[in-house]
Amino acid sequence: MDSKRDKQGILKGAMILGAGVFISRLIGLLYRIPITNILGDVGNGLYSMAYQVYMVILTFTAISMPSALSKLIAEREAVGAHKDAYRVYKIAMLYSVIVAGILASIMWVGADALSMLLFPDAEVGMPIRALAPTVVIATIIAVMRGYFQGLNDMTPTAVSQIIEQIFNVVFSVLLAYALSTYTVAIAVTGSTLGTGIGALAGLCVLAVIYYWQKPKLKRKMQHSEEYVYESTAMILKKIFIMMFPIVISTSVFSVMTLIDQSMVARSLPASIEFLKANNLINIIPVPGAELLSTSDIVTHLLGQFSVKYYTLLNVPVSLVLQLGAAAIPAIAAGVAINDYKDVRRKIKMIFKSGLLVAAPAAVGLTVFAEPIIALLFSEPTGGKLLASGAIGLLFMALAQLSAGILQGMGKPSIPTINAIVACLIKVVINIIVLNVPAWHIYGVIHSTTLCYLVYAVLNIRYLRKHLHMHLNWKKILIKPSLCAVIMGILSYIIYSGLMFLAPYEKLWIIVIIPIAMVIYLMTGLATQTITKTDLLYIPGGKKLIAFLQG
Repeated sequence: MDSKRDKQGILKGAMILGAGVFISRLIGLLYRIPITNILGDVGNGLYSMAYQVYMVILTFTAISMPSALSKLIAEREAVGAHKDAYRVYKIAMLYSVIVAGILASIMWVGADALSMLLFPDAEVGMPIRALAPTVVIATIIAVMRGYFQGLNDMTPTAVSQIIEQIFNVVFSVLLAYALSTYTVAIAVTGSTLGTGIGALAGLCVLAVIYYWQKPKLKRKMQHSEEYVYESTAMILKKIFIMMFPIVISTSVFSVMTLIDQSMVARSLPASIEFLKANNLINIIPVPGAELLSTSDIVTHLLGQFSVKYYTLLNVPVSLVLQLGAAAIPAIAAGVAINDYKDVRRKIKMIFKSGLLVAAPAAVGLTVFAEPIIALLFSEPTGGKLLASGAIGLLFMALAQLSAGILQGMGKPSIPTINAIVACLIKVVINIIVLNVPAWHIYGVIHSTTLCYLVYAVLNIRYLRKHLHMHLNWKKILIKPSLCAVIMGILSYIIYSGLMFLAPYEKLWIIVIIPIAMVIYLMTGLATQTITKTDLLYIPGGKKLIAFLQG
């Protein structure tokens, strides 16, 4: 009975945490729309440069802390050593804040130097400096979340994440708008201050929950069991050992994105100058590029790349990951009891479910990139970038799902090593493509697609080799892609007909999206690409099955 109750508690906790992560991530993705409408491509370019510096530093102080700390605390709580669990929490808090304080000070004092080193000719020193205090706040939040998760209480983490994002959205938009009458750099700084206010709101939520639960925690400590004494140095060493693989795996793509942006800022100006000198500047997808300075054109392109390309691709990727995440704990359970037949079955199901979503999203964003961007943003630029890179969704889905599967199997080092290899290949490709003026920013988009393709191939190759697993690519990839292509052709014909009758681009793109979804579903069912079993893994799938049968 206790074992069953424990499993239900773990499942409930995972569901609460997963829901919190998904909601906060969705809010975080969608709020880029009003921010983009206020700041424009130039502001987005500056914001993304500063924010990526912040994210890389946060990787080393906060992102990996909850998982590492919660494990040490859970071990002590499991044997009733409540005092020692609290001692681990205090030690982690003290030393984490010290490290975060040092890094935040370097970020504050060296903001202008970091700006010049990474992004010559871009005014990002002030936004970087504005984000420095948030490093300390975010680190405190991470330690507190780790403590609550170690107590098997996921609600504080989920609630604080949602509140943090809501405050972040509200104040980022308000401050960006209020300061938009000044320079773009000042408006961007206002937007980054919203990130700090959001983090502060999340911290306040955790503090309130902590003090509300404090009497209960004190009562538990009065009946605490003894635990094998470990010195402060030993506890810190254990935290570091557990954080290290998480830091490496989470930092790879954060660092790669920063390198991407830095390489673009450093190398692209020469290509832009070449295009200007040869009267080819019109191939750059920036309105009025011939009247802008080279640095402004580069910042425009970085803004399109970071927000209109990456943000819109990440919406379907987030949904794909949520579909896959539901089955990953079951994979871990299958590995634990050596039921590899069931593990192989679930892996195939995860890949198929993910690609059933990724394929139509990739085709839809390729075909309708420009009208979708015109619908969402006041500055309708970036459609060509999104269309040229949308096919990468298929490889992003395969890469991220395979990485999650490997982590569920207890093999986190494999996707980390593969990610490093893929990113190193991407750096080499970047060096080549950024020196081909005709490719300019498109070269970086295609190198990103190739990076995820290499990452996916390496991960899947490991799975096939070590699980002796055969993947039916016709069922998993080819048939969903063909159904998506049919959807794209038919929906584009309908959209073109509607535009011929009345040129209301924003109205017709709203109309065509649900029509395209119905076309894809009907095509999938007719070709048996989508089965009733597949629909069960999609939110609302049971109701859809009942509707189709009725």
